[in-house]
Amino acid sequence: MAQLKVNLLESKRAAVAPAHAGTAPARFFISPLLLAGVFLSFFILGRLSLTETGSIALAELNQFPILSQMRHLIMSPDRKIKGEDEDRINILLLGMGGEGHDGPNLTDTIIVASYRPSTQDVALLSIPRDLLVPIPPYGWRKINAVNAFGELNSPGRGSELARTTMEGLLGVDIPYHVRVDFDGFREMIDAVDGIDIYVERSFTDYTYPTENHGIQVVSFEQGWQHMDGEEALRFARSRHGNAGEGSDFARAKRQQKVLSALKDKMLSADTFRSPVVIANTLAALQSHIDSNIHIGEILRLMKMVRDIDRVNISHKVLDNGRDSTLVDRIIGGAYVLVPRNNDWQLLRDVTENIFTEAEQVEADTPPPPSDRTADYAVEILNGTGVPGHAREMAGELSKLGYTIIKIGNAANFDFSRSIIVDLTTGGADDILEHIEQVLGGDAARDTESQAYDHSPEADILIILGRDSLPG
Repeated sequence: MAQLKVNLLESKRAAVAPAHAGTAPARFFISPLLLAGVFLSFFILGRLSLTETGSIALAELNQFPILSQMRHLIMSPDRKIKGEDEDRINILLLGMGGEGHDGPNLTDTIIVASYRPSTQDVALLSIPRDLLVPIPPYGWRKINAVNAFGELNSPGRGSELARTTMEGLLGVDIPYHVRVDFDGFREMIDAVDGIDIYVERSFTDYTYPTENHGIQVVSFEQGWQHMDGEEALRFARSRHGNAGEGSDFARAKRQQKVLSALKDKMLSADTFRSPVVIANTLAALQSHIDSNIHIGEILRLMKMVRDIDRVNISHKVLDNGRDSTLVDRIIGGAYVLVPRNNDWQLLRDVTENIFTEAEQVEADTPPPPSDRTADYAVEILNGTGVPGHAREMAGELSKLGYTIIKIGNAANFDFSRSIIVDLTTGGADDILEHIEQVLGGDAARDTESQAYDHSPEADILIILGRDSLPG
């Protein structure tokens, strides 16, 4: 790789140049056939009751003239999904700016979503936009430009080039792609009345871009937040936040959190029972999404994934950490990421074993005892003196459904043993036992709440001792 002449400084200019002078940028849309199929699938899946409201929603489908021609397809047995026989279905998820944004076809969100039907596990693998890859005939460029170069060469085929490129890099079949622009992302979330996201730490980005190419300040507070489309987009896009949120790797983790929250909301019972929400969602998708997934495959996939719990979704970000597969380089005057020792097999191994790693995480972190975890407000204090330990534990517990209302430092750092204080009137023994397991040590239970300062809203107080530290 070192011998190649790499011109990365021209990639953005090429990415935004039109394919032909005077030609309007390509606009991507879902056909009316696909829209009608997805809409009708909500009824077929039995999640929308045929009330008067439901009948009105069905009547709305008459606006699609082709509907009568497709009923046999919708009512026919599900179309089997590629990869289902191999127990692994891979889908490439791409997010791009779209019309009106700098570098409209640059894909700054690149995620390979893998689903294993036999265990109902989902793994999200984020690929950093600065990864250096070969893009024939353009040479070695950043991976976020693959879609853009594909559009230059063949308008409307950029996501297909991105899909085949990812297949070659990661060594797995990725038969499907879904690409959405910023406007579609924002409108989709607004259509389902927003999403709930746990913000692991408060941070501020003082240079977040505005629509008119300026900058603005955006901030997010630690804890559960209900976000509309614009807020969720800012949360997913922010690249220059403080408090450890100023890297592309931190952004990739946030993007995965948004996807998980959006999945929960879109497949929730309330969404399925609302014809208005369904119609608004489809309207948002119509001109902002490009996908090669067919109607029958959508129907089958929706049935398969609708009951997946967020605990069964594992998250992996390829980064430049000490033990990671990627390292930093400056090539052609630009910052890029390349495989450690130029060994591409390292990336393929991560991709191949993504579920094995997920199984190890699940083995280390026991599942919640019930669906009551969200009913308990938890305060976590760091009694170890190790910076960030309370924040890390808050993130772990939030993934398991607990409501974290506050984190901070304990009165001192002399706690060798963790303490769990039950501030309720009882009945939470299974919850307390589960928290002990998550802490991984030999935590002591205490009911003397007066002995510790805590928030009046807290139901459970956790003081982390050195027994909770890894290793």
